[in-house]
Order: sequence, then structure tokens, then C-alpha cells
Amino acid sequence: MPGALDDLTVVSFGQIAQGPVATQMLGDLGAEVLKIERPGGEWMRNFSMANEYREGESLQFQVFNRNKRSVELDIKDDAHREVLYDLCEEADVVVENFRPGVMDRLGFGYEELSERNPELIYASASGFGSTGPYVDRPGQDLLVQGMSGLMSITGDRDDLPTPQGIALADLHSGTYLAFGILAALHHRDRTGEGQRIEGDLLSASVDIQLQEVSIHANTGAEIDRGEHGLGNVYHPAPYGVYETEDGHIVLSLVMPSELGEILDIEEIQDVTTWEEAYDRRDEIMAEIAGVLKTDTTEAWMDRLLEHDVWCGPVRDIPEVIEDPQVAENDMIRTIDHPTLGELTVTGTPIRMSETPPEIRRHPPRVGEHTEEVLEEFGYPSDYLDGED
Repeated sequence: MPGALDDLTVVSFGQIAQGPVATQMLGDLGAEVLKIERPGGEWMRNFSMANEYREGESLQFQVFNRNKRSVELDIKDDAHREVLYDLCEEADVVVENFRPGVMDRLGFGYEELSERNPELIYASASGFGSTGPYVDRPGQDLLVQGMSGLMSITGDRDDLPTPQGIALADLHSGTYLAFGILAALHHRDRTGEGQRIEGDLLSASVDIQLQEVSIHANTGAEIDRGEHGLGNVYHPAPYGVYETEDGHIVLSLVMPSELGEILDIEEIQDVTTWEEAYDRRDEIMAEIAGVLKTDTTEAWMDRLLEHDVWCGPVRDIPEVIEDPQVAENDMIRTIDHPTLGELTVTGTPIRMSETPPEIRRHPPRVGEHTEEVLEEFGYPSDYLDGED
């Protein structure tokens, strides 16, 4: 079955996570993604979370780079540069996430490539953007979680500022980059015009706090992380995480008076407005916490769901992998890799009736497709033989 983007060619200079996330999304939707790697491969091939490698290959690299072909070229070598210019001239999209100015200095910036290919969509991702006081700073997910305010609203009141357990800035920024590329392609379809797109970690991290930033900016409301695993600095009780006899449970927006009836907590049965639920949230959450410790997560889930309360169990990653709804949504997939064997990865979190996302290619080995791609672009297979 054809993919929605199977008529597009993407040349990706993306490395680590931000750029590779965006291009993997495009690849899942059918785009032909040519991953340009320096000799020896990109940085992520030599780093892996928890020091987990298989057959010497980074498992972390694998999760960001399916549905791509690897072309190993030296951007500083004249013969290799000729190939790169040809690829970019034929491409619909070029993606890069080097520090601002690096691609310009190498001769592959937007001005140079758009002159060669006026219909090109050129997408740049960085830590902070291409202008401004932070433009020369290193941009990385953890740094930006701190600088964007994300850490300041996560965790309990007495905790240190708490980062997310995932590379949230990288992933959200990469998603927005893919979103911008699709919008630019639509504009090009109507006008024939290419353009440059920029995304950055800081902007994406501010954007994901749109509720919290706007509430404070417009009202000056106190930012208080609260107690008992408060899930949002501005939400009323009982919104948060609670310990049970054998685990944890999360409660969302349910009026305390209603919850008090269900859980037999007289002390909160008089709280009938969200205003009061917010003002008294520490007190209310303490009462709820004391009760929920007395029985198992499953028992409380059965009781709460019977009353259609917005609630859920807190699961760890091994449990999520085995979750029946996760399986139903096809979010745990396997890839057959020619040297690494069967790899387990996450699926694509959208479903399309006519052009469903697919995993068509395993994450490539370094330079696995260099000769193949060069031949497709009219070069002899031995064109780069003997080049350094």
C-alpha cells in the first residue's frame, strides 16, 4: 500500500534525536529518506542509553532511524560534495540540526541550496534558534528543560526542580519540525515556492507549557508544585498521583464532593466548586491519600470506574509493553535487522485508512546504501573508491 508521502525525497543531515525524529516520521509516512552520515557514522552510533548495545550497535540509534537509507559521505571532500549537491538539487526536503551557521560555513546552507533548487523545503532545527543571545550556546534536551521552566513545574513542592523522564524537548521539537515541513510542502503544491523552516528546543518546550505560561502571564497566579504528586501546578484537587496498597493510581478532574461520596470521605463531601477544590487542594489530597493507601490499585480502579471517575493505574515500562490497549493500537512493533536480529520498537501513533504508516526499512548500518543511492543518481558504483 502506498504511503502518503511516497513521492517525496528527503535528504537528512540530522543527527542525535531532534532531526532524526522528524525525518523518521516522514519516512513512516512513505518518504524516501537519505540519511547523510560522516565517515564512520553519526554521533549517536557511539552512544546508547544504559550502555546497551547489540553486536556493537547502539540500540538508541535504532529507535530514531528506521525507514532511512544511509549514505556515507565526507562533506569536506570535493568529490563527495559534488554528490551531496546533486542529492540536494533533486530533493524535496533537506533537514539539518547542526548549530546555527555550521551548514552555511560548509556550503550547504539555505541560501546556497535554494539557489540550486528553488522549490526546496529546507528545515533547520537547533537549541535556541538562529538569532538571539543564546544562538552560540550548546542546546540539549536536559539543558532546555531547565531553561524553559519545565523543571520548575514538575515534581512535588519540596523536590529539586525535576526533569521529565524522557527527552521531551527533542521529541516535541522534532514533531513540530515534521509538522512545519508538511505545511511548507502544501504551500509549495499551491505556489511552487520553496522556503526555510526553523524549529528549536526552547520554543518547543515553551509551547508545550502553553496552559501554564499563559495562566501566569495573564493572572500572575502563584506557581506552586504542591504535595502528593500534584500533576499540574494550576489544577484543583484531586488531580495528582496517589499511593495504593500495592502501587499507585492517578486521579484527574472529578469534583471532590463526588469522590468523597464514592470513597466515604466525609471531610471533602462539602467541596462542590472547582474554586474551593483549588484553594483547599493540599488538605483534600491528604484526605484522599490516606484512604487510597488502604487497598490495592485494582480494587480502587474497579470501584472508581464503576462511577466513571477519571482515573488510571500507574504502570512501569515493562507493564506498558504488555498492555492490551497498547497492543491494540499497534504501538509495540518488531523490526528484522540483518545483523542485529529482531528489534522491538514503538509504532507510529497515528492511523490512516488509505495510506497507513509502515515500517519498510530497518535502521541502516553506516553507509549501507551509499553505492545503491549513487547509482540511482547516475554515478558509477566505484565513483568514490579511493577517496578519503
